[in-house]
Amino acid sequence: MFKEIKSIPLAIFMSRLGHEPVRRCGDKLWYKSPLRQEHTPSFKVETTFNCWYDFGLGKGGNIIDLAAELYHSTDLSHLMRCIADSCPVPSVQTVASSFAPRHSAPSFEDIRVVPLESHALVAYLQERGIPPEISKAHCQQMHYSCRGKQYYSVAFANESDGCEIRNRYFKGCISPKDISIRRIRDGPSTECAVFEGFIDYLSALTLGITGADAIILNSVSNVNKAIPYLRDYNTIHCYLDNDVAGKTALTQLTERFGTKVFDRSTLYSGCNDLNEYLTTSFTNNQNLQL
Repeated sequence: MFKEIKSIPLAIFMSRLGHEPVRRCGDKLWYKSPLRQEHTPSFKVETTFNCWYDFGLGKGGNIIDLAAELYHSTDLSHLMRCIADSCPVPSVQTVASSFAPRHSAPSFEDIRVVPLESHALVAYLQERGIPPEISKAHCQQMHYSCRGKQYYSVAFANESDGCEIRNRYFKGCISPKDISIRRIRDGPSTECAVFEGFIDYLSALTLGITGADAIILNSVSNVNKAIPYLRDYNTIHCYLDNDVAGKTALTQLTERFGTKVFDRSTLYSGCNDLNEYLTTSFTNNQNLQL
């Protein structure tokens, strides 16, 4: 039974969690690490051996090892169920359900959401170019426990009452995973901007480049969830990543909405995403002032 869980392709597991490869080199897939925040992909999955390695952390292993890092747990039965929840394959569900639940624990417990006030979290977003007045207006602060330890992160709510959570050391979500919608007024709007993640959305607000409604995908795998909401707009501005996953999402939207879609990634050509453009511009401006 353990072997059956271990045989689940890591690429499928990663995709179900909302992570798509940035590039492929033979049997090697390169991702932005799901375990931390980074701009340059340094998380490798070898499809032949079905194993992973995070060069930034110096850690690697099989799917169980990855789940242990993602869910901060060493409880095998709990990890098996977490993997099964992400990969709804009948045989996998059967295997996971056969483990005794007596040692199970939810990934996150004692969740409490408050206004964003932590100096450490505000400073983390400032390092990414987001000023306090924008981060505090559009984000919250989430406190939670995991395996008896206390944590706190920046929280950004989605449309299903889940949250994207970030801090300097962790990138994840409180399920369910879904898109986030932010409207600039109560009435209808003719324009909408589409972002891959909420950090890019905050970057756009910082740069003052969008006065439209916004849909934040929170993963390019959520493109289809955004389509029903995009139908009512005359203009769709896409601020997606300059990588394979971002271009694929752009193609999906263009095929669906045609000339309504405008690729705005040319603004940050040479950068992977809008936030990298923001932080690079900020650094360059500081250097010029010096």
